[in-house]
Amino acid sequence: MDSALRPDRATAYRARVYRARACRVVCLMLAGLLLAGCGLMPSARHAPLYAPRFPAEPYPKIEATAVASLAAAVNQSTGLGQHGRVVGASRQHSPLPRARPLNILAVSAGGAHCPFAAGALIGWTKSGQRPAFDVVTGTSSGALVGAFAFLGPKYDDQLESLFTTLDTADLFDIRPIGYLWRDGALASPHPLERRLERVFNDQFMNDLRAAHAQGRRLFIGTTNFDTKRLVVWDVGAIASSGDPAADMLVRKIFLASTTWPGLLPPVEFTVQDKNGQWRRERHIDGGAAAQSFVRFPPNIDWPNPGEPAPGWLTGSNLYIVSCGKLYQAATPAPSRFMGRIMSGVSCLTNSLARADMSRLHTLCATSGMKFHLLVMPQDYLGGEDNIMELNVATLRQLFDMGRRRTAAGPPWRLTPPDVEPGEEDSPRGAMREAGSRQVNMVK
Repeated sequence: MDSALRPDRATAYRARVYRARACRVVCLMLAGLLLAGCGLMPSARHAPLYAPRFPAEPYPKIEATAVASLAAAVNQSTGLGQHGRVVGASRQHSPLPRARPLNILAVSAGGAHCPFAAGALIGWTKSGQRPAFDVVTGTSSGALVGAFAFLGPKYDDQLESLFTTLDTADLFDIRPIGYLWRDGALASPHPLERRLERVFNDQFMNDLRAAHAQGRRLFIGTTNFDTKRLVVWDVGAIASSGDPAADMLVRKIFLASTTWPGLLPPVEFTVQDKNGQWRRERHIDGGAAAQSFVRFPPNIDWPNPGEPAPGWLTGSNLYIVSCGKLYQAATPAPSRFMGRIMSGVSCLTNSLARADMSRLHTLCATSGMKFHLLVMPQDYLGGEDNIMELNVATLRQLFDMGRRRTAAGPPWRLTPPDVEPGEEDSPRGAMREAGSRQVNMVK
């Protein structure tokens, strides 16, 4: 009997050895992948190096040419010269503005850099040049800044207090294991919900309704997580609807517009469509779909699509206040996994911001509005944009920088991104193999 069991025991022993070896191989492979993701694996020493061979003649700067051509075409067709003045023989073809002049403010998304926009608005007030805004739009943290800006200098003190005293604990409660299992997110938005209840109190809601009754509009953008598209909410109209839950819905919209996907769970809304059917929607940070946008009040006399009239908003002003720089500073590429992901996301949102600004400049060129853009100084070398580790000293530094920048009047940029000297894309021509020789990299 013992002799009959020995082969089975030997087979079982060999199976255990093979399984153990397989487990060690898998563990080593996983460790290698993790180390590679964290930037700890050595790079290949014999990878070929390439040096760019730049063209003998520079590529044409098509962005600046396109903007100038568009402006020239609009001026020629409408008879509008610089600053909207009627010029030359085209006077008889120049349409009169179809709407009263408007002052429109668009506050861009900005993450941890939003104190700059808050300080810029307060400095603008001190300069005596800040107008009352007919329309204000905002997404993400820009939605919060825009809400205070919409109600005027009366809320400047609250604007400063909110954006110079924030702590990460005021925004979310991080418990990765528990919340990831329950909500599919790393943190809970309960601290931010409580903060919004205190900020958007009864007095704020009453002032919002009063501004809406004057014909002014506050538009807040969120991203419909199901359709991946921007949704624009007229929060003044919602607050003025008379619904008992209107104030709660307004706060919920602001929560959705500042809900960072993955970090916080989507905010759910129950919406009734045109057919009377109810459906559930999930919304996240508005900056995922648009960094800045413009909408107009419903009472504006919009041109008939069949009878276009460029210049219908002549005399109006569009002010875009950015919470960050136009271009990120050159830094060594991250070598760790999370650093690469965050750097890539930052690159995407920064590119989206510039694209939105260029689109709004085109709107101004065709409608006759004057384009104004305020951005963070390109040479700012302060703290990192990290919403996970807010630092009160950095927030105050950003706020004071914005206030100083506009205290004597905002230094408006009148051109869109990518058209000023040094902003063009870097061209690359044919490449030559450098082999294993040392190559001086061109910055």
